[in-house]
Amino acid sequence: MTADPIVCLHGITSSRTTWGGLVLATKPHGIDPHCLTLLGHGPVGARRRVDGYSLEAFVGDAMAQINRLGLERFQLIGHSLGAHLASIIASSFPRRISRLVLEELPVPARSRTDSGPVRHRWSGLAVKIGALSGYRHFDPVMVSRVLDQLDAPRPGWWQGLARITMPVLMIGGGTSSYLDQERLPLVAAELPDVRLVGIDGGHRVHITREAEFLAQVVPFLLEPDQP
Repeated sequence: MTADPIVCLHGITSSRTTWGGLVLATKPHGIDPHCLTLLGHGPVGARRRVDGYSLEAFVGDAMAQINRLGLERFQLIGHSLGAHLASIIASSFPRRISRLVLEELPVPARSRTDSGPVRHRWSGLAVKIGALSGYRHFDPVMVSRVLDQLDAPRPGWWQGLARITMPVLMIGGGTSSYLDQERLPLVAAELPDVRLVGIDGGHRVHITREAEFLAQVVPFLLEPDQP
């Protein structure tokens, strides 16, 4: 049985080239992943911009790209912001996603009394400040808008997890990640078919611990679905 096509969503301030290792690892199996470019990313003259950079706009843009590729059913991989978007896509279009990989998923608060995605409040501010120097590769305004949304309570996102019924592989970056790893099991508890794996590689596991990342992800993507 041939595996479904793979769609990859990069993280904030990153690019589609971040998935080079995965592309090389899946080629021997006859799979050529579709690595998308998210809103607000890319060279100044080429990037797609929208007012407000709502997460819903990111999802709509990603789905428009996927539909243009003619993909009806596919496997979806996301890192960081891409993982959060992938989770929204999976809950919105569950019949189109056969398998889901969420690497370093930022887990928003359920309510105002709940904690947010990061270990320390200053982490998000540091990312916003650092983004100012990356304007040639992404829109710094986009970074600020996205982080503000992920830092706010998103009860609707939590409710949507019940619709993610396909097999899910979650990968956390361990103690060296700036995301709160204790929030990942809370998400896993809401999913019926999930594996949660910790690889102590920080926030970019697919780069810093590429071999271990691929050892988890590639077999998962190639597993035959149960009839």
